Amino acid sequence: MLKRLSLYTFLLCLVPIFVWIFSWKWAGDAHLTQFDHFLYWLTETGSSPYAVITCAVFALLFAPIFPTRQKWILAVVVMALATCVTQGIKSVSKSVFAEPRPFIIELTEKSGVSAEYFYDHPRQQREVLVNQFYADKPETPDWLSRHRENETGYSFPSGHTIFAVTWLLLAVGFTEIYGRCKSTSKLLVTGTFLWALLMLVSRLRLGMHHPIDLLVSTLIAWIINCSIFWYLRKKAIFVKE
Repeated sequence: MLKRLSLYTFLLCLVPIFVWIFSWKWAGDAHLTQFDHFLYWLTETGSSPYAVITCAVFALLFAPIFPTRQKWILAVVVMALATCVTQGIKSVSKSVFAEPRPFIIELTEKSGVSAEYFYDHPRQQREVLVNQFYADKPETPDWLSRHRENETGYSFPSGHTIFAVTWLLLAVGFTEIYGRCKSTSKLLVTGTFLWALLMLVSRLRLGMHHPIDLLVSTLIAWIINCSIFWYLRKKAIFVKE
C-alpha cells in the first residue's frame, strides 16, 4: 500500500517540479484563458463552504468500495479524521510561516505598501483592499477578484492542495484494501487523481500559491495518510471479506 500511496504522491509532486524545471512563474492576469475559468470552478470545490459538499460527495462515491454499511460508516469517520488533521496542520503552519500569496505580493508592490502592512489589517479590511485594487484592473475578471477577496490568508502551505491530495490518497488506500482491480475502484482513483492534479494547477494559474506550497502540502498529506493507513493495517480494522 505504501508504494501506491507514494506513487500517486510523486505524480502530484511533478506539478511543482515541472514548474521549476521550465522556470514558469505566475506573472499576473494578462494571460488568462477560458481554461482558467474552468480551473476557478474546480478550485472552488476545495473552498469554504463548498468543500463540505465535496466531502459529502466523495463519501458517497466511496460507498460501493466497502462490503458492508458498517465498514463504510467507519471509513467515513477515517475520512473525516484525515481531513481534519491535515487541515489543522495547514492552519497552524500558515500562522507560523506567514508567507504572502503571489497575488498579494503583486498587490502590495503595485500599491507601494508592504505585505506586513496588508496582513496587519483584519480579514474584512483585507477584502476591501483587494476589491479596491482590482476595481480598475480590467484584465482581472470579476470571478477571480471575488475569489481573491475570500482568500486573503497566508500562502504556505496550500489548504486546497492538502485537501485534494488527502482525498486522492484516501481513494488509493481504501481501494487497495478492497480491490483496486474493480472497475468502480479504477474509476474512483482515476477521477480523483485528475481532480487533484487540476486542483494543484489551479492554485498556480490563479496566483494563489507558490510551487513550494504545493510540494510541501502534498508531502504533508502523504505523511498523515500513510500514518493512518499504516495504523489501520496494523490493527486490522479494515480487512477484505
